[in-house]
Parts: sequence; structure tokens; C-alpha cells
Amino acid sequence: MSAATPPPAVIPALTEYLLALADDKFFLGHLDSDWTGLAPLLEEDIAFSSLSQDEIGHASAIYQLIATWDGRSADRIAFGRAPGQYRCASITTIEDDFDWATAIARRWFCDHFDALRLQRLCGSNFAPLKALATRIAAEERIHAAHSDAWIVRLGKGNADSRGRLQAAVDRLSTPAADLFEPTPGVSDLEAAGVILSDPRMFERWKESLERVAAAGGISLRVSPRAASAPPAGRAGRHQPGFAAVHAELSEVFQLEPDAAW
Repeated sequence: MSAATPPPAVIPALTEYLLALADDKFFLGHLDSDWTGLAPLLEEDIAFSSLSQDEIGHASAIYQLIATWDGRSADRIAFGRAPGQYRCASITTIEDDFDWATAIARRWFCDHFDALRLQRLCGSNFAPLKALATRIAAEERIHAAHSDAWIVRLGKGNADSRGRLQAAVDRLSTPAADLFEPTPGVSDLEAAGVILSDPRMFERWKESLERVAAAGGISLRVSPRAASAPPAGRAGRHQPGFAAVHAELSEVFQLEPDAAW
């Protein structure tokens, strides 16, 4: 499959899958950008701002890919949907209240998930998606290394930093599992070769996190998302605070949605 657009039969499922990927990155990048000018070190201020820009840039590129067959512009896809039409996992919209350990733990869970998710796309038989995923995956490896370094640094710091980190990891471990909430039609995408199958994705995610947690001297308890769990972010069922984050993120666009800048 090398055409510029995917086969019509898989477009609905692929759109949902890619919206989940892009929305995760869009909201995570938006929340992380709040740390610009506030990170604990000058060097980290620059680094964290760069990471947030990367995430928003990745989201933009994915929205642009969706726009090639969707009929809406990338901007309208990004900013113009109703809150219930966003497919981001809840962990990407949980605010950190300017607690550095929470910001790091949130990114850590997401970075390791994205590294595995992008591996599935790097083997896609849809050439435009494969090329985009390969580029993003290279940057995502840098993101994961950065968050790993901070997990170890905070875990091996003092009692305060370790305690704050452990509390953040414990608090976010349950919503982190919602990253694995499937979007409709994933099995069809796998059967068509648009994404690779990875039945051990949760186990590999958990193992990669456990290695870093052990190096940082913290404990980690994550469990697979129950099949009976109620619909969450991938189905547009978001946390109570989502509407406020969405309103802030889309505020300028909503002033004049049809404006040409």
C-alpha cells in the first residue's frame, strides 16, 4: 500500500487511531508548555519547552496527514472539535498543579507508551504513515531517555524528591493504563497491515517502566486496563477538568474559526 490515501475501508478506523495518537500529544504538549519559564533549572526550562514543542509539532503533522482524506483542515481538526470528539487518554489531560514530579511522571508513562505505539506504525504498509512514524519515533526515543533520567534523578535525590515522585507515580498509574483503551477497528487495521500487531504491548511497556523505576529506587504498580472498564478518553468520555483545558487550548481559534492568518 503506497497510495497517498489509505483504502476507504480502513479510513474510519485509521482516523480514530491517529486522532488518539495526535490528541495525546497535543494535550500533553499543551500542559507541558505551562512549565516554560518555571522549570527547576535553566537548562531544563529549555529542554522541557523543546519537548512540549515536539509533542505539539508531532500532533500537527498527524492532523495534517488525517486532513489529506478527512476534508477538514489540520487546524479545524486540532481546535474545532467538540470536547466529546477528542480521543486523548485521561493521563494526558491531568494537570500537574506545577508539581515537577507529577509533570515528569506523566511524561514518563506517556513517552514509554508512545515509543511502543510508534513501533507499530513504523512497520505500516501505508507509506505516508510509515515515513511520518519513523521520523517521530526517533524524537520519541530522546523524550523517553529524558524522562527516564529525571525518574532516576528524583528517585535518588533526597527524601522529599523521592516521596513526591513516588506519590505522583502512584497517583498516575491507574489513569496511565487508559492509554491502552482501544479505538474502534484496531483489529481491522492490523489485518490490513496498516499497523503492526503487538499482543505483548502492555507487558513490554510495564517492563520498560520497571527497569527505570528500579534504577530510581521507587516502586511501580500498574495493571492492565480491565476489559469491563467503562469507556474513557478514547471514546470521548473525559475527566471533569477536560472542558477547561479544551477551552483554554482552543480559545483563540474559536474567536474566529474561519479566519485566515
